Amino acid sequence: MHPVLYWLAAAILACSLALWAFAHDRGRLRAAWGLLTLWGAVWTLTLLPAGWRPSGTVISATAVAFLEVAAIQIAVILVFDILLHRIHIPKFASEMLILGGYAAVLLNMLYKLGVNVTGIFATSAVAAAVVGFALQDMLSNIAGGIALELEGGIKPGDFIHCGEWSGWVQHVRLRHTAITSPDGDLVILPNSQLMRMAVSICSPAQRRFIPFAMPYSLDPHDLIETVEFALRASPIPGIAADPAPRCIVKEMMPGHIAYAAVVWLARPGYDVQEISAVLTRIYFALHRAGIPAAEISTLIEVKSEAKAGLASVNPVDVLRRTPILRLLADPDLFELASYLRRLSFAAGEHVLTEGEAGDSMYFIVEGRVGISFRSSDGTERQVSVMEVGDFFGEASLLTGEARTASAVALSRVDCYKLDKTGLQGFIMRLPELAEDMSVVMAHRQMELETVREKLDRETALRREAESQTQLLNRIRRFFGT
Repeated sequence: MHPVLYWLAAAILACSLALWAFAHDRGRLRAAWGLLTLWGAVWTLTLLPAGWRPSGTVISATAVAFLEVAAIQIAVILVFDILLHRIHIPKFASEMLILGGYAAVLLNMLYKLGVNVTGIFATSAVAAAVVGFALQDMLSNIAGGIALELEGGIKPGDFIHCGEWSGWVQHVRLRHTAITSPDGDLVILPNSQLMRMAVSICSPAQRRFIPFAMPYSLDPHDLIETVEFALRASPIPGIAADPAPRCIVKEMMPGHIAYAAVVWLARPGYDVQEISAVLTRIYFALHRAGIPAAEISTLIEVKSEAKAGLASVNPVDVLRRTPILRLLADPDLFELASYLRRLSFAAGEHVLTEGEAGDSMYFIVEGRVGISFRSSDGTERQVSVMEVGDFFGEASLLTGEARTASAVALSRVDCYKLDKTGLQGFIMRLPELAEDMSVVMAHRQMELETVREKLDRETALRREAESQTQLLNRIRRFFGT
């Protein structure tokens, strides 16, 4: 065997080791190592006795063929994975290059062995026709793969529908396209099938109609406004904010009106979770609006035993535990409790939004609420978590000023709402109540500012005293005392 072949084999091995860290398809490197192993096996034949080993021409031609095929694998990685990695070249280009290289190596080996290559081409027309007929399905798949690569319509990561199959595209090969279904199954679709059938490539935002039914006794205009406000007020994971969710009357049915929430899914393939979140949001919105949830007959099944929640909590006890109302006697608390309104919120809903106007406060009887504010860089920062027995929103109730922080339900939240109308009479009758409320408010606000501005204790106490005087003046002005 010619000494040059040893140096060529060593060069191929060295290149394969050097390219290991850069290669996208390391299977080609492993193939090159396998071919070098076969070359070594052929080389061992030269060590056999003269009567046992094949002719030198056969050994030499076979060994050179193995090295040439190994060199093709290394060349493909060097050209497509390193030199041209920033240029989008269709996958089939490298595969066709390899096939062409294999054919050239085979013909060269046959020529060295004395085979009449020209005669093979001249007499292979019938054989080619027979082989082509036998492999027509595979050739059809390859033709489909080439067309898909050239047109670039289907790319890895797309969510597609093809006949009864749908899923995320994993890769597009010459003979097939692999997708992963929403159930996690790996589906192999022949490229010829993709070329014969209609294929739907889902857009990043996909419109979906989510139906529900309500009785004729309810005003459609009010119901649509309630649902649309709930779907737009707080973000829903997986639902696009633009286009904004809508609610429409879909059809007049015997016994009820068919409505539909029109939303745009931002994550094709995950529609089960998004639809559940939308229906949950609709349920709580209708419940807060005083619409009996039991009448949503087609989508929401409500058990006959209502959840205890607010019904099991004495509103007077809730007020009695509130520091800003500590000067009120029990008769006053019973009177104030009559002004409370029961509300429930789903996880993720905004109870309050920073910057909005308001004149009400909330008392939590079940669930958890996160209090946050928007920092100077625009990020939302949570500063505290309110739980059962806590209250929030009192600043706007007592001064009428815009909300200084946002309140988001971290779980299902049941609460009582108290607005200015309920508190007006007590402030007028008990002037000292306003002063006591300003003390409690100043302390709570300073806790928020200490976190927001990282104040030291001395500065915080000085500001708290100043804030208490200002708050008292604003409370008296707001309530006209």
